Amino acid sequence: MLNEIKEKLRASLSEKRYTHSLGVADEARRLAQIYGCDADKAYLAGLLHDCAKGIPTDRQIAECDKRGVKIDKWTRMCPPVVHGFLGAQIAKESYGVTDSEILGAIRHHTVGGDGMTLLEKIIYIADMTEKNRDFDGVTELRNEVNKDLDSAIELSIRQQLKLCMSRRSIIHPDIICLWNDILTRDTKTTERGH
Repeated sequence: MLNEIKEKLRASLSEKRYTHSLGVADEARRLAQIYGCDADKAYLAGLLHDCAKGIPTDRQIAECDKRGVKIDKWTRMCPPVVHGFLGAQIAKESYGVTDSEILGAIRHHTVGGDGMTLLEKIIYIADMTEKNRDFDGVTELRNEVNKDLDSAIELSIRQQLKLCMSRRSIIHPDIICLWNDILTRDTKTTERGH
């Protein structure tokens, strides 16, 4: 079954995106083993996290509407993140994924959210730390993810917010919710206050 999924995915994505998906799947499995999560679920979620990327960005909102995928006004204003929401539906419809944890990980891999599961966090960060990624700060992020998952997510949010601000891009509210959730779980932060 996994080979069939890979073949179907390969046919729907560019070679570069497919290679990235394999990298995220491998990284997700590795992180699952470190942090005590189901490695098979992590691998499948990582493999399919970008399954909607074969649909042009300018058509993804229309596809969400057509397929009954509810997206709020902020998601509509942030086209690069729509593929996560759409991808969860495509994973269900086209790849037969019914596991809500895997679907949630696909849905939330772009902007996160409040109360993310361990698997959701792993896919979120594996997307950034897989071996094919190359951006300023990726080495620091890879080092951090091997030590502390939440700390790595906090660092990644800092990087993303800085990038959004430098580009004057809309900041999706779910990333702020994720930031607040990570900080309120950090006992050092709660002891410090604001």
